[in-house]
Order: sequence, then structure tokens, then C-alpha cells
Amino acid sequence: MSKFLKIIGAVLLALGVAGILVTHFATSSLIVSVGVRTLTWLKIGGFVAAGAGVLTLAGGVVPDVIRLIASSSFQKRLDGEKAERRKTFDEYAKDSLNPEKTRERLKDLKENNPKLSDLVDSCIQQMQRMDKLQERYQTLLAANDATYLESTVSVIDDAETRMCRNMRNIINCCILVEDSSEELSAFDQQIIWRAQEDNNNELSNVDTLIHYAVNYINNYQQNGVTDMSELKAWIEVMRKSTEENQNEIR
Repeated sequence: MSKFLKIIGAVLLALGVAGILVTHFATSSLIVSVGVRTLTWLKIGGFVAAGAGVLTLAGGVVPDVIRLIASSSFQKRLDGEKAERRKTFDEYAKDSLNPEKTRERLKDLKENNPKLSDLVDSCIQQMQRMDKLQERYQTLLAANDATYLESTVSVIDDAETRMCRNMRNIINCCILVEDSSEELSAFDQQIIWRAQEDNNNELSNVDTLIHYAVNYINNYQQNGVTDMSELKAWIEVMRKSTEENQNEIR
């Protein structure tokens, strides 16, 4: 349709311009031959045809221009998205144990392959649960001025780091299907399952640590009991657990 309008517009414009030129450069003999009235109508018709030609030609050209602009804008947006994804990938590669960069990389996987949505959502939920546990622990320490337990914060941070290592393993498995519509292989699914189970164990360990800390703080404030044996024993369990599995999840 656009091509047809261009042809019709060009023809009308050519005829209109030709009519205008004829009347403009008409000789005396031609004026006498056809008459002034006829040349006047020819001139008017030339302007009308030229105007119609311009409008018709515009009707064929403007949509093409709009499509070209839209296509260019779309390509720029795609290039921008690719650059942003590359930036996220590069930043994560440099600091794969950073929780925030891990989240961004997981979200990137989800955007690239919607079939990974459920997996990514479950991973992010685990990280959000760790955030809440850390926040609650910090609130507990601040509310009770428990500076004597500040050294235990590092144990929870270590648990979060271990979770990030597990997330890195999950992300590695997902890279193979990131830019395709393929499903994860059974082998990769097994690796992912083990990583998520380990994360759940870490979350459970941190939750238990907080309960031991609450118990210690209450005994310390109410009865003056300073025995930290239970709390220290659990911290040691968590540290040994992390050390024993460190090589396995690297």
C-alpha cells in the first residue's frame, strides 16, 4: 500500500508541476490558441494535482519514516538492555559472593529465560529470608545493648556467604539454558536441589543461633547468668559445618 501511494503521489506531482510550468511559460500564440480561461483552469488544476501528489506521496513516505524511527528506537533499546545485562554479568563475575549482585544476576536469568522463573523466585526467597534473620538479630542486639554478642554476627555473615556460593553453583547450571527455551538437565537439577537444601540448612542453623542468643540474653539480664556454653557450642557446630563443606561447594 505504501509503495502504491508513492507511485500515485509521484505521478500526480509530476502532472501538476507540468501543468504549472506550461501555464507559466505559455507563449502568446498558445494563449491565443487555447484561451486565457483554459490556461487559468490548467494552472489551477496543476496546483491541485501537485498538492494532491504531495499529500499522497507523504502518505506513502511518512509510515516508512515512522517505521524506520520505531525500528531504530527498538534497536537502541535492545542494545541498551544487552549492555545492561553485560554490566550485571561482569559485576557479578568480579564479586560472585556479594548478595546484592547475586540477586541481580538471578533476576537477569529470569528475564532471559522465563522458564527459570520458579527457580529464581525460590532462590531470591531464600536470600530474603536470610536478610530478615540478619535484621532480626541486629534488632535483638541493639534492643538489649548486647555488644558482648557482636562477635557472633560474623557467623551469620559466613552462613550468608555460603549461601552465595550455593547460588553461584545454581547460576552456573542455569547459564547453559539462559538464552534458550530449553529445560535444565536432570543432572543440573540435582545439583540445584542439593544447593537449595544446603541453603535451607543454613537458614535453619541461623534461626537456631538466634534462639540460643535470645535465651542467653534473657538469662543474662534476668538472672545474671553468663554461661555461654550452649551458644558457643552451636556457633562451633555452624563453623565446623561450613568448613567441612567448603571445598564441596566452591
